[in-house]
Amino acid sequence: MVNYDSSTKATVLRILRGSTAPVSGEDLALQAGVSRVAVWKSVRALQEAGYGIRSSKKGYVLADDCADSLYPWEFGADERLFTHFAQTASTMTEAHRIAECAAAEQRPQVVTADAQTDGRGQENRSWTTTEGSLAFTLINRTPLQEAAAHRITMAAQVALADVLAAATGRKFFVRWPNDVWTENGKVAGILSEVSAIGNRCRWINEGIGVNMTRCPDTGTSDCAFPDGKAPGRRLILERFLKEFERWEALSGEDSAALAAAWNARCPDVGREVRLVQEKQMQTFSGINGWGWASFSSSGGMTAFPPGAISFIKGISKN
Repeated sequence: MVNYDSSTKATVLRILRGSTAPVSGEDLALQAGVSRVAVWKSVRALQEAGYGIRSSKKGYVLADDCADSLYPWEFGADERLFTHFAQTASTMTEAHRIAECAAAEQRPQVVTADAQTDGRGQENRSWTTTEGSLAFTLINRTPLQEAAAHRITMAAQVALADVLAAATGRKFFVRWPNDVWTENGKVAGILSEVSAIGNRCRWINEGIGVNMTRCPDTGTSDCAFPDGKAPGRRLILERFLKEFERWEALSGEDSAALAAAWNARCPDVGREVRLVQEKQMQTFSGINGWGWASFSSSGGMTAFPPGAISFIKGISKN
């Protein structure tokens, strides 16, 4: 596990990245404003994390960098908001512990992992974290009514679809209640966990998994960068967090703007779908401001909250 207090590591890494010649421990200590012992400890921690820092009589040199690290010190002034695991059972499990135990942060906190051994999906299904995937959980403390908690998922879906589309030039779609797809299959899933007192949310955790360059061996999966030329998990995560902040601001408003943005990115709106639980065809009319899905049929209009029902409909490639 990585400690939030890693500013010395960030400074040491920045200095070494900016120098082609060895930098002495004394110079690092002076520039970082810490002791040489603190520098030595930071170098050891960076080496253990996989950074190829070599030492000699002349000092330290970064011979082999971690090109796509998600460790907290890679996020500049925001590093206290990040916790990273090389491997963990699930970022959702770790985020739950942090949300319950850590001092409350006004800004969202992020738990990332390179590998998950027990990734969690919707309805107790497992989520496979393929090599190079982006796996993280967002800890959000937006003071919403519990009934409005799904707005955070809606904001995350819209933000992620837009970021991936901008990064790839491909089309990405949101699907009810919590997925992001391409025309070829599912690229990302979002799992929400809510803790509330009365009708007010204490925290809302959004577990997000993105297939970057590889996807699970299923017929309904796709990856964001099938050519393998991904810009990096950290860059996608940073762009997502920035975009999410913009859409998340709408989650606390009693307006139709967020639902309208979601419906505009959903290919199923206006199409006939098969309700799995009811085994009948109905027209999906989109979602309302609370994230409820509306369906129309000869029997009239019906609406269901997230998780109450599911439907099947393929995405047209036209």
